[in-house]
Amino acid sequence: MQLILLATRRLKLSRQQFQLLNIRLKSNAIIQRKNSQIVKLLDCVLSILSNLPSTATEHFLLKTNSPVEASQNKVSLKLSARQVALIAFPLFWLVIYFFLTPNPMLLLAGRWPLILTGFFGALMGNLSAIGGGFVFIPVTIFVFHIAPLIALKIALASQAFGMTTGAIGWLSKTPICKRTFLYALPGLFAGATTSSLLLHPSPQTVKGLFGVVSIILGILVIVSILTKRQAQKDTIDKNLGPIVSVVAFIGGLISGWVAIGEGEVVAAFLILVGGVKSRTSIATGVLLLAITSIYLTLLHQFFLGGIPWDYACFTILGCVFGASLAPVIGRMAAEHRLKVIFASIAILDGCLFIYQWLTS
Repeated sequence: MQLILLATRRLKLSRQQFQLLNIRLKSNAIIQRKNSQIVKLLDCVLSILSNLPSTATEHFLLKTNSPVEASQNKVSLKLSARQVALIAFPLFWLVIYFFLTPNPMLLLAGRWPLILTGFFGALMGNLSAIGGGFVFIPVTIFVFHIAPLIALKIALASQAFGMTTGAIGWLSKTPICKRTFLYALPGLFAGATTSSLLLHPSPQTVKGLFGVVSIILGILVIVSILTKRQAQKDTIDKNLGPIVSVVAFIGGLISGWVAIGEGEVVAAFLILVGGVKSRTSIATGVLLLAITSIYLTLLHQFFLGGIPWDYACFTILGCVFGASLAPVIGRMAAEHRLKVIFASIAILDGCLFIYQWLTS
């Protein structure tokens, strides 16, 4: 009986050992199979990595068949960076506003319309290179009853942010007239310095004169449209360089007195005299007015009594978004329609300044 039990136990042990051995054999086979698959996978990866430079180059060449497409890919990266900046800016604005303002909600309740003023002013100003001052100054004077000099400071600070944002948007896809830019800079700084620190005529007289000039420029642009004068150049002739410096000096003078003028007179000169494309002319004018506004804002902040940031902070918020939208609309518009937009805003600008002159 004991022998039978002992044999039975041994038989069970042998069966268990057999099962364990079978399991081990199967697991080893699976492991070997997996190892062989891993080895094959590694071989495949190594072969891909060894051929990666050539395939990557071929893929890049397929994706960018021309230098134009390569530049468009670079522009798309810039566009995404601007979108991130547009998202971050209002958050940064809120932090600064609530940190520095003693009673932020009360101030916001009374001055939030300035945000809309900044948006529409920057939109129209960057579509035409005229600048948002022709909107900011009348609104701040007639709606908020602010003194003309304070309104000028608000307009300059708003344009410093708005025109800079618009210039970045224009330059991402629209070339500027580099020759004009280089010739205009000395006259720009000379004119802005002279009008801010040396010559101080009556602001109302300047507005009346500039209103007439602005209307004449708008009418001349419309005449060029009706006569179907083609403006297809990307730059001006060299012999026009000194004249550009004089025009930029006059624009700097006007900007120092009424916040706008530099971009409008230079863009109009490029379209009417230089025969430069409308988009290139407006992009160049926007950039020049941005530089003028930044320079004049610094002069007023450090030498001429400071900037009323408690007003300007609201228009600046609207300016950044309005100026970002303007280049998109400008690139969608046809060449002649862009001229119509420029001429219409120039004439409207002139009418507003003449109205202020007559009612002063």
